[in-house]
Amino acid sequence: MGSSLFWFDNWIGLGALYFVTPPDFYCEESIHNVIYVVTDGKWDEVRIRELLPEDLAMHILENIKPPSLHDELDRAFWIPETRGEFSVKSSWDYLRRRKDPSIVYKNMWVQGLPFKISFFMWKLWKGQLPLDDTIRRWGYFVPSRCWCCANPDEETREHVFFKSYAAS
Repeated sequence: MGSSLFWFDNWIGLGALYFVTPPDFYCEESIHNVIYVVTDGKWDEVRIRELLPEDLAMHILENIKPPSLHDELDRAFWIPETRGEFSVKSSWDYLRRRKDPSIVYKNMWVQGLPFKISFFMWKLWKGQLPLDDTIRRWGYFVPSRCWCCANPDEETREHVFFKSYAAS
């Protein structure tokens, strides 16, 4: 029924118009939904041509059927799933590229292992734990001292998990 967001939903099949238009292109913010460029069940050709670059306007006018004003709401379609329905499993499969996971990830993401343990190991592997050396890499300079050692050393991933007294 045209309730899709004009600039931010992928209703033309090429991506969201906001990201498909050139970077210096002005997006008319008064146009919120697709229905705003439909008049009497047809595309408002003049309005579409003034809102968009010529190639996108032609794509819409020639290839996209205008929405109708019946009571059925627009619904999202999840492209990675053949039925078009979103699921956490399909998004997980899509994101982690199931075909050839590395041996490290196979040992990290083990069925039955609590998620918080797998997530912690993943953050450790990626160097994203909020240790002093990571925080420094992010641009924040803090005094560093490992609090778990009698003779404190700098708090780094290597020190905390491999070299410290607590690690041994």
